[in-house]
Amino acid sequence: MKYLVLYAACLCTIGMWAQENRIIRGKISDGTNLLKDVQIQNGDDSSVVFTDESGAYQIEAATGDILRFMYAGKKNYRIRVEDVTRFLNLIMIPDVQELDEVTVTNSRRRSQKELAAEYRVNPALIRTAFGIIDARTAPGKVQMVSGDEIAPIGLNILDVIRNRFTGVQVFGDGQFRSTGLDANGLPQQGGYITIRGQGSVSSPRTAIYDIDGQVFSNTPLWLDVNNIKRMAIVNSLAYNARYGSVGGGGVIIVNTVSGEASMPKTGDLARLRNNYVKGAVPAYEELLDDKPIYIRELTQINQLQDAINVFEKYRTQYTASPYFYMDMYAYFVSRNDGGQMASKILEDNIAKIEGNPVLMKGLAYILEENGKSEEALEVYKEVFKLRPHYSQSYLDVARAYREAGEIGKSAAIYARYKYLLEEKFLAPSDDFGKILRHENDNLLAVDGRKIGKRVQNILTDPFVNGTTRVVFEWNDSEAEFELQFVNPGGQYYTWKHTYADSEERIVDEKDNGYSIAENIIDKNLPGTWTVNAKYLGNKSLTPTYLKVTVYSAYGDRSQRKQVRHYKLFLKDVNQKLFTISNGSSVVSR
Repeated sequence: MKYLVLYAACLCTIGMWAQENRIIRGKISDGTNLLKDVQIQNGDDSSVVFTDESGAYQIEAATGDILRFMYAGKKNYRIRVEDVTRFLNLIMIPDVQELDEVTVTNSRRRSQKELAAEYRVNPALIRTAFGIIDARTAPGKVQMVSGDEIAPIGLNILDVIRNRFTGVQVFGDGQFRSTGLDANGLPQQGGYITIRGQGSVSSPRTAIYDIDGQVFSNTPLWLDVNNIKRMAIVNSLAYNARYGSVGGGGVIIVNTVSGEASMPKTGDLARLRNNYVKGAVPAYEELLDDKPIYIRELTQINQLQDAINVFEKYRTQYTASPYFYMDMYAYFVSRNDGGQMASKILEDNIAKIEGNPVLMKGLAYILEENGKSEEALEVYKEVFKLRPHYSQSYLDVARAYREAGEIGKSAAIYARYKYLLEEKFLAPSDDFGKILRHENDNLLAVDGRKIGKRVQNILTDPFVNGTTRVVFEWNDSEAEFELQFVNPGGQYYTWKHTYADSEERIVDEKDNGYSIAENIIDKNLPGTWTVNAKYLGNKSLTPTYLKVTVYSAYGDRSQRKQVRHYKLFLKDVNQKLFTISNGSSVVSR
């Protein structure tokens, strides 16, 4: 594979999508029945098609176009067409947001301890002087915005409320005045807020402010809006009564970034719920009956020649399948005596994989698991050529350079990515940005001395420092799956990567080009953790490759890591991937 020079930025290609049209096909169902008359619209050229009696459709689209799938009573889908997209088979689910009234039974009220532990990962929670409330279940109406939704340039808190909230009246220009009354007989403290429905027009009752648990009657013009993490307006007499008579005009609640520092760190989310794993979960290696016949035969032999005979036996039958050759390469490269055969298989069949970034990333995962750092670097550089507008292309190449021992080049790629963000050639993403920052900081903390940067305590997020950090990556952005983290006590927490549960994140992944997530294992709960996975498909009926990297003592000079890859193809079966001995971070399948 040709060497790719990454120091000269090809800015003309950054952020641009190829515009060659092609036909996208698929079938749509509700999980049981095929759906007729589902509307599929190409958002770029406004062309519209509908599914036929068999749920089938085809529509013309180009890489980068956004297809919208709409059907009455079902959740709408927004899917960006990628360079490898040819088939999109969807299962549409009911749109529960259309229900105006619901009946809740057997509900369990969560304790403040549970809410505090979940605060950092649940944007619907906000801290008040009387504890944490959940905007989804609090009495009355609660409007919330996050700090990411606030444009801080030239704004004060009055401007933020005026621009971001409905149903409120904002008076004043934000200029502080210590004396005097306004036309309504209220103190002019630079401005004030009234919430409709409180008091009367002739005698409005002003809202008060709860900032990190401290209550203020006057408008906090001193507050730096850049420091706002979450903000809510509560307009409920049932809740505002907690503040006494001063709360009768409503409450504006502000949680700041600096105030969050005093919050307890996010711990084991499994302990937030009464969830216990019931029944045995089959291991990934045990599900042989559903794997290709050649895999089943390979597990029954020991001699190298017998394995070669299996390869020769099935190569004609599977000659058109790149997955067959990737399976065979993965098998032989993992054998102590199979290196030569693995190299020959890859060399003879690389043409079946080249040019397809999804398959190439799957191959890179296999190479990384088997310590082939130089080969993995070349693969990632080829993927970068195909996807220079994908944010993860930079992360993949930077990490691959690091694994190949080229620390300076790795640091340069991170710097290049930061520059492209600043120049707006690439779009920022909070989720991906946090992961990339952890990787960049880790490079400087652990290997910085190799490039003359002796940096200590560089990790900007101390929550990850010294922990067991687990990073998941998948080669197909359309993959949907659930990851189940089971703590030493048998309780579990499930992270769902599905359109039904994580549509906003998946849209961000597709728009910015990344397929990666991280999880921190609670270091306060030592013992053996288990990670299970349930694969739900990828809309094209092909396998998905999942890479898992487990770091122990993350950020310390004693840091260690292990890489595993999994080929996910069996759907709707919860299977055990691996276990982690938290504290020593010994990973086993």
